[in-house]
Amino acid sequence: MSKAAERADSREMIAVHNMFRREFRAMPGLAENVEPGDGSHATVVADHVDLVAGLLHAHHAAEDALLWPKLQERAPADVAPLLDSMQSQHDEIDRRLDAVNTAMKQWRATPDQASRDAAVRSLRDLLPTLEVHLTAEEAGILSLIDNHLSATEFAEVGQHGLAHLPPSSHALLFGMLLHDIDPEMYELVRGTVPAEIFDIVSIVGPQEYASHRERLQGRA
Repeated sequence: MSKAAERADSREMIAVHNMFRREFRAMPGLAENVEPGDGSHATVVADHVDLVAGLLHAHHAAEDALLWPKLQERAPADVAPLLDSMQSQHDEIDRRLDAVNTAMKQWRATPDQASRDAAVRSLRDLLPTLEVHLTAEEAGILSLIDNHLSATEFAEVGQHGLAHLPPSSHALLFGMLLHDIDPEMYELVRGTVPAEIFDIVSIVGPQEYASHRERLQGRA
């Protein structure tokens, strides 16, 4: 069977979701760890929030452009409410990300306790909505992807998201994705990336992510 004719294997999306869960859950604590008045540390954490929020937005934009339309066309009619719910959840997450973005801008401009605490609240307000969405997608959407998309079509979703991110961020993002990943999922991710690229990012990415985590903690 040709690659184009192979059915999609959506399990790698669980690795992406787990990355988002880990990073967003850690953000309120990272922000709280910044001393009021420490503008340099506040900027490091705010930049990290912007990076991961941008990655989440790109991930959802790829689904909006390449995933939902195909499933709406091909999946049984009775799943239409679920697909509508996915889009509505994307819209709500976008609204909460806008609030996060506003809080990060204020914190950068005035890194005092009040703006830091507002940043923490915006991050905590995002978490329940994000968790509901990721869990619902895993429960209801992944099987639809596997049944109604080809491997090539599903790969295009990931490529679309990556194409909308600066190339300079790719190694760090792979480091995030591979951090604490289980061996089975690691091999699955390896199979989705050209070997000559994976051989590099699987070494450089975790190193860059480890250094990045040190900076987030204010230790570098």
